[in-house]
Amino acid sequence: MIFHDVYTSVPSAEIERFVRSQELGRLVTVTADGAPHIGLYPFTYDGAAFEIHLVRSDEQIADLRARPRCMFEVDEVLATIPSYWVDPENAIMATAYHRTVMFDCEATVSGDAVELAAQQMRLLARYQPEGGFRPVTAEDPMYRGAIHHIAAVRLDVRSRRAKFKLAQNRPPEVRAKIVEALRTRGRPNDERAAEALHWTIDQEAKR
Repeated sequence: MIFHDVYTSVPSAEIERFVRSQELGRLVTVTADGAPHIGLYPFTYDGAAFEIHLVRSDEQIADLRARPRCMFEVDEVLATIPSYWVDPENAIMATAYHRTVMFDCEATVSGDAVELAAQQMRLLARYQPEGGFRPVTAEDPMYRGAIHHIAAVRLDVRSRRAKFKLAQNRPPEVRAKIVEALRTRGRPNDERAAEALHWTIDQEAKR
């Protein structure tokens, strides 16, 4: 991925807001011979680290135990657009819009039952805040078997890189036309894409 300045000049607060708004993230690990593994997981995030859990026999657990350095990526695919929205003849103007944040992380893997139960409660607090479940504890026989099969993973963030590709390379008036075209087209993600592009116009107007 190329990180042109025009796409990476994103306020830190907006990056944090975006990451916390997403429901799944991608964990990227590598084997001893350099082959990549990737998995998609629910997560919690406190600004310094992510928490996820994996089945203990997962190939990514073996990767992390041998090589703790990994990447965790959070992204949002927004829309593709036809070239003629930008230029009536030039086909290379067709493009795609997305928001992506990649975190360089150091992983810690734990099979401790008490720690796993606590982590599950943090995940449930995020994804099921309304309750509707018995609290997860290491001692509860209802949960003991499941806890035995999973591992808690903490991903301490070492650095991050963000790319919000939202037509910032186009003048605001061109972006405004794309926003209108997205809303007229009306595909499932087009309104979200339109709002994201409009955000860039608002950001520039504040400078």
